[in-house]
Amino acid sequence: MLPVRLGAIASLGAASLTIAVIGGDRSVIAQSKKVAKTEHVAPAPQLTWPLPPETPRIRYVTSYHGVGDFKRAKKPSKLMSVLLGAQDPSARPSDVMVKPYGVAVAPDGRVYVADTAARRVFAFDVESRAVSFIGENGDGRLTKPVGVAVDAQGTIFVADGTLKRVFGYSPDGRLTIAIGHDGELTSPSGLAVDRPNNRLYVADASRHQILSYSTLDGSPRAAIGRRGSEPGEFNFPTNLTVDASGHLYVTDTLNFRIQIFDAEGRFLKTFGTLGDAPGYLNRPKGIGVDSEGHVYVIDASFNNFQIFDPDGQLLLFVGAGGSQPGEFFLPAGLFIDAEDRIYVADQGNSRVQVFRYVKGATK
Repeated sequence: MLPVRLGAIASLGAASLTIAVIGGDRSVIAQSKKVAKTEHVAPAPQLTWPLPPETPRIRYVTSYHGVGDFKRAKKPSKLMSVLLGAQDPSARPSDVMVKPYGVAVAPDGRVYVADTAARRVFAFDVESRAVSFIGENGDGRLTKPVGVAVDAQGTIFVADGTLKRVFGYSPDGRLTIAIGHDGELTSPSGLAVDRPNNRLYVADASRHQILSYSTLDGSPRAAIGRRGSEPGEFNFPTNLTVDASGHLYVTDTLNFRIQIFDAEGRFLKTFGTLGDAPGYLNRPKGIGVDSEGHVYVIDASFNNFQIFDPDGQLLLFVGAGGSQPGEFFLPAGLFIDAEDRIYVADQGNSRVQVFRYVKGATK
């Protein structure tokens, strides 16, 4: 089991937690590194949280907006577009994100972003510096992609809120699985994959349930919860994640809390309550867990993400309202990869911001 309050974040002192860490002023994110006066150009400001003199625990890395970040992957010929079912082979939709919601990273490092307004999934191949797209053509053409998740085999699962289905695509964009027949899903939103157990979780917000399926063939496995406020019940669950132990974390959005279940769907514990101060939840959405068990929760009302220990105690929060690096406008999805990089779908700013958890040398 992941240790409580271990790792670098937990070493923050009480004074810094209440003053430097929790301060919501933009000065928290406006930091620059002092350099000696030389003939060289000074480096760009390096954003870290918390403020000095505390040891940095979260570091801003970069942002993705669209094709302009990399070269575009080779586009299919008009003939291939026709064969794949494109309505207009000559049409080219916008090459930048419009309203990103879900974000996930594949085992090979590709970053997938579901854009509800662009009506497709952006695939950022960081290694080859190329951008491609999923869900633009044929039977798997997307209408309102919301959540996205990737399994161990590289299958990309996308929840479509309008079509009320979850589609699975191969890495080259071919539709391979369709989930949600005969009204099975009403408003699929957040997705998460338990890779070792080949299990896909789907948050059905208006049904107030979490459904699970096999990632191999899309067959149903189980349903968790019903509408309510008791442990194991939900009120518009939206986002999901799975930790290294196979535990499922659910953002129970209108109950203003996080609920945690074991791999068999049994309720374990919950934390969070409604409030407008740090440590509370107001409009929780994206959720992730880093390699040391810290829980990251997006709050669209606060325009930040908060970091909690496994018992739900606030350790740190990152961000404020705005459009500069480290600022957010209606953030939505969140994903943490195997290298503790934190990807945040900054919905209102039409981008994904990337941060990194900086591990400490001592516990």
